[in-house]
Amino acid sequence: MAELDGKKLVRIATEQALASKASEEIVVTGHQADLVEQALAGLKVKFVRNPDFAGGLASSVKAGISAVSRDADGAVICLGDMPLIDAGLIDRLIEAFSPDRGNLIVVPVADGRRGNPVLWSRRFFKELMTLDGDIGARHLIARHAEAVADVPVEGNSAFLDIDTPQALEAARRG
Repeated sequence: MAELDGKKLVRIATEQALASKASEEIVVTGHQADLVEQALAGLKVKFVRNPDFAGGLASSVKAGISAVSRDADGAVICLGDMPLIDAGLIDRLIEAFSPDRGNLIVVPVADGRRGNPVLWSRRFFKELMTLDGDIGARHLIARHAEAVADVPVEGNSAFLDIDTPQALEAARRG
């Protein structure tokens, strides 16, 4: 709910997802769900409430994956506190997704580091549903290395995660 340049972080992230080639946007809410929904008023998104949000990131991933349309080939998991992720990056992930070529997990990479968001083929939805706690899916990426396509990115857009007041101040300084 923090703001950057006069706009809520979650709204920045959601507007970028909406501007991308993604076919639908699902917003998982938990803590301050009503405030998040208010912050996104007027945007064409589907809200899914995660009653287990206090249990960590995994419960939100599972809530979102459960809500993905049956005809979707995959899902791009974006975080609401990463305001430098733009529609262009999301589109590049979607363009690199190619099940025919074995590109089933698509990840942005800079200087050898993997960042966010990550595009997951539907083939991995069952495994994503087994996540637990506040640990993401990095171990699944490592387990399925043969299915991973890296998308090179510049700068820190795929890494700037605003989890602290200090990170917010750093983002405001640019």
